[in-house]
Amino acid sequence: MNPQQRFSFRSAGELVDIVKRFGIHWQVAQISRGPLLGTVSLQRRSDIAVLQLSTNQIITVLGARPSSITCIALERTNHLSDHAIRGEAVTPFAIHGFTPSITESFFKISAGAEMTILMMGLERFLKLIALDSASRLPDTINSNNSLTLLPEQFQRLMNLLDPNQGPPPPELLDALLVECFSRDAHFQSQGVTLSTRAALMRDLLAWGLEHSDTPISLDQLTSTLFASRSSIVQACRETFGVGPTTLLKQIRLHEVHQTLRDPRRRTHLNGQASVGIIAGLHGFKSPNHFARDYRLMFGELPRKTLQRARAA
Repeated sequence: MNPQQRFSFRSAGELVDIVKRFGIHWQVAQISRGPLLGTVSLQRRSDIAVLQLSTNQIITVLGARPSSITCIALERTNHLSDHAIRGEAVTPFAIHGFTPSITESFFKISAGAEMTILMMGLERFLKLIALDSASRLPDTINSNNSLTLLPEQFQRLMNLLDPNQGPPPPELLDALLVECFSRDAHFQSQGVTLSTRAALMRDLLAWGLEHSDTPISLDQLTSTLFASRSSIVQACRETFGVGPTTLLKQIRLHEVHQTLRDPRRRTHLNGQASVGIIAGLHGFKSPNHFARDYRLMFGELPRKTLQRARAA
């Protein structure tokens, strides 16, 4: 059994770097404004791993998921106001993400939330739900990506996956999952196929994360995403609470923030690591506007971030 690996993060980029150590490839964007503070941990036992993620800000995640792994996600604290799995709101006492055909991660976490992701071998999971030969569960999980548990079942699963208790004993976990995925379970089909709105926002987020050095206008977005201005604006405000140009600017601000904090990134600039140069590389042309937006996002001026990083 491996001991718990636990790390703190203060930026979206730090979270990305940490989960890479676990073999997980995510892209992360912070949505709400303010200094980010979170923790992430991983515990492993045999072919079972439990990831715990907490954050004081709204963050959204895009990533790939190995086809050999089943993921079962739940939120521990009932902070569900901004929580979403594949663009769909999360209901109390629900678990998500177990559909085998889904090979990408796309979720949003509320500020103050604590999310648990159970990862286990797909073959093991399929054997569990096939124990009852009369059940149609193998077909059901291919067309449903969410399952509402009884409150007492949800609490027992939370207790079993408690990060302070170590990895769950496989036999207890297997028995509880068989009970949760019974023929009487309340499945929901949301998220198996992305809605038009969710797919549009996934594409917007992916573009912004891949082109974090490229400012783009709303008119340019319509041709890039093959969608109307009104569709992009409405979907972005409903999904992320901000307009699309604001969202993309926040992603670029985070790239600047990560570069200012990370000496490895600054090393690649061949000594050209001033705030102005780094901001300019990410499309910020007005020093005053950039400094104002940066302070609103992170609670301090960019030169203060660089000073603290150099002192450390």
